[in-house]
Amino acid sequence: MAEDVMLSFKSQALCPALSKDEIRKIAPMVFAPSKTNPETSDRYDYIGTEKLIDDMAKKGWYVTECKQQRANKRSKVRSFHTLAFQNPNLGIINEETGEVEAFPRIIVSNSHDGFHSFKFMAGLFRLVCSNGLILADAEFTAFSLRHINYSEENLYKIVAESIELTKKKVTVINEMKEKRLSVSEQREFAAKAIAIRKGVEVDKLKVSDEDLNDILEPVRDEDRDDSLWSVFNVLQEKVIKGDFTLGKTKTGKRRKSRPITGAAKDIDVNQGLFIAASEYLQAA
Repeated sequence: MAEDVMLSFKSQALCPALSKDEIRKIAPMVFAPSKTNPETSDRYDYIGTEKLIDDMAKKGWYVTECKQQRANKRSKVRSFHTLAFQNPNLGIINEETGEVEAFPRIIVSNSHDGFHSFKFMAGLFRLVCSNGLILADAEFTAFSLRHINYSEENLYKIVAESIELTKKKVTVINEMKEKRLSVSEQREFAAKAIAIRKGVEVDKLKVSDEDLNDILEPVRDEDRDDSLWSVFNVLQEKVIKGDFTLGKTKTGKRRKSRPITGAAKDIDVNQGLFIAASEYLQAA
């Protein structure tokens, strides 16, 4: 098993934290002063996400990215939002170069409408492409914290569990770096990635060789490799950022995909891609 990546508590790089004013501009529902759904039960215990931000900061975790789900015609009370927390003193070091390769993240989702409790997911922020991903596998379930059970003690317990999960996933990353994918496996994985993005079964997907070649083409030379880790990162970045073509318009022009902007879809696609990548390790 490869040993060239490790978790370090002596980070050599910083990822800038967002101020509350910056968060408010992107995801104002984070600061909702009270519940947004008048139909929630009187037993609903409102805990604002701003309190969680303050409590996480006490342990050195700061918001570096946030998203808010856009309102839809069916419901104007939904206030689902996500926050990515990073600790500037906790990084993943590449032992060969001695440099920080990525930052562990704790991804938190919440809403003030009674539809969601706090959910915590382990994630990574990869420096080389300024891109975040969410770690998951078939057995992994996000940690949850109901508003009624919210306390700093329970919160910090979940933070500790998330760090332990990240340590275990560093081993998986090492294994992904060792695993080589054949050309046919890369194309199979690419088709799965597109199917996850579109929300369809891969056997119902119609995709051309041209489209598969495009989504597998690395953005940077650092990812020009046949390792599972490199292929996964190429696909993840392109699927999330929409940097690939899929099909053609009526005029024959290749259709460019759009970036994923929805908070919920971002989570679902990220987790689906990591699970799909992990299956290649299980088949080894």
